[in-house]
Amino acid sequence: MKFSKFLTILLLLGVSSCALKKEYVIGDNKRVTAKKIVKNINDNKHEINTFQARARIDYFRKNKVKTSTATIRILSGEKIWISAPLGAIRLLITNDSIKYYNKLERNYIITSFSYIENIIGLNITYEMLEKLLFGEPVLELIPKDFAKELNRVYNSQYEDKLRSYIFKKLIDYEKTQLQGLFYVNPYNFKLNSQKFFDYNDKTSSTINVNSNYSQKTFSINYKDYNSINKHIYPSKILFLDWNNKSINIDMKSVVIDKKLNIPFKIPKGYSQVIVD
Repeated sequence: MKFSKFLTILLLLGVSSCALKKEYVIGDNKRVTAKKIVKNINDNKHEINTFQARARIDYFRKNKVKTSTATIRILSGEKIWISAPLGAIRLLITNDSIKYYNKLERNYIITSFSYIENIIGLNITYEMLEKLLFGEPVLELIPKDFAKELNRVYNSQYEDKLRSYIFKKLIDYEKTQLQGLFYVNPYNFKLNSQKFFDYNDKTSSTINVNSNYSQKTFSINYKDYNSINKHIYPSKILFLDWNNKSINIDMKSVVIDKKLNIPFKIPKGYSQVIVD
């Protein structure tokens, strides 16, 4: 498996609307303002120290699907480790570096963390990457980013309809302005989805949250959440990249806040692959 595809598995894995003063009703009839929604988002940020899962990974491209399994381990704030069965392929991501080796091809890669930007086309830090994996906004949301009241939003990737509060935020990336849309679940205040697209694309001048966008989009969709000892985490994540390639991750056998072993040692005699 090529490095870019394996890394994509992981990533797999401004100007905004004026603050609204209206209040909206959710399931328990509690009235919620934009300020309260943001507070709930911040109050529900993950406090997971360690995370481990056995993941089924489905990679879709050009009407073909490839399925594999991997072990994912996260030491919060420090390391993300992914290992294919029998350790044939391993990937280690830290705050400043990406390391990878492939026993089948007897090669390895060592590069800076910024290489991830080339993969997904977004300015991203290690902290933001963890937020992405735990169903949290990669950017800080504030009340004035609130764009849409609570409604049901059809997501073409799923069969169901997801109730969401919607926030939007502009992001500068190189010479492009990206529009970020954040769909907040009104019950656990994690995300149903977060999406990014070219703000200057004429097809996106008017945002209709109930329609499918024709412009290129990078999106992360959270199909389902589970909870262990009050720690909420996404158990099903769908990544859709700018070129309509998608990766579905189904987390199984999740263990939280247990001591982790994160072995990573590049075998001797492997050839180094240089990436841009």
